[in-house]
Amino acid sequence: MRAIAPGKIIISGEHSVVYGTPALAIAVNIHAHCHVRGMTESSVRLCLGNGRCLAESPLAGLEALRLTTDDRYQNYLAGAKQITDVLPGAGQLYLYAVAMLFSHYGRAHGGGIEIILTSDIPIGSGMGSSAATVAAVLMAVSAYYGVTLDKMALFQLVSQSERLQHGCNSTIDPMVTVHGGLIRIEQGQVEPLDKLPELNWYLVNSGAPEVSTGQCVTEVRRRFGTSTIWNEFHSVITGLEQALLCRDNAALKEYLFRNHQLLVDIGVVPATVQRFIDDLRSRYNAVGKVSGAGAVLGEKAGFLLVQSDQPVDVLCREYGFPVTRLQCDPLGVRLC
Repeated sequence: MRAIAPGKIIISGEHSVVYGTPALAIAVNIHAHCHVRGMTESSVRLCLGNGRCLAESPLAGLEALRLTTDDRYQNYLAGAKQITDVLPGAGQLYLYAVAMLFSHYGRAHGGGIEIILTSDIPIGSGMGSSAATVAAVLMAVSAYYGVTLDKMALFQLVSQSERLQHGCNSTIDPMVTVHGGLIRIEQGQVEPLDKLPELNWYLVNSGAPEVSTGQCVTEVRRRFGTSTIWNEFHSVITGLEQALLCRDNAALKEYLFRNHQLLVDIGVVPATVQRFIDDLRSRYNAVGKVSGAGAVLGEKAGFLLVQSDQPVDVLCREYGFPVTRLQCDPLGVRLC
């Protein structure tokens, strides 16, 4: 049994969503993959595509694993543990997800399984690699054992698993990877949007930032936490959403450029990235923006979202930035 689940890109709202604005995210054609096959042993074995075993548990021990993990999480909530103490080893997240699936829905037969994971989604990229992999595992395992899950049930299982890594119930990444398409987030509410945009977009990797997302968010809050600039972000994001839904490419370019300018204003666009985006505009009549937290130090800002009517490979090679053509994944997690 095989399943795939898409990664996600934040179109707009990376910093401003903290201050009450909407955010927009979209599922894209970069996927996590899961292959489940039966074993003679009565256990669950988790392996990578290269054959390396990450974790294993007897089927009979999964419920104890789930309860122990839940206890560690409660200790984290009580301040007695760090969030990094909740999952003691690589692969435990996926064993927990399988244990939770069985705890809620049971399984139609009792044989063991080997779960093989591969992913095209870069880890630590802000593209929802973890949520996509968990969703693919749950979809493949549930189908193998004859468990029927609708998308809301699957979303809840992925979200409950992801809290073990993030410290709270994550909603954006699970919603995007489960439902696919375009997602709107505002004030903690996550809403799939019916209309899908036509994408002429590229994902450009400017390199891993020298500072963490947390450091960026903290510095932006220090400098702009009480600023009225977030009202400007709100206006731009609202216009961008309408341009997406109306498929107005000219308006979309304008709002993406204005969004970029606001990110420059709050100090998360390094000089090298700024030059690259200026070159996009002058040479291709294209626009680009940071897709993620960006960086308050150094010259690298992670992934950039680029809208261009023509390929941007030549410019990307000049800067040494890998580039991928993006397409929307409208389906979300699914068997294949």
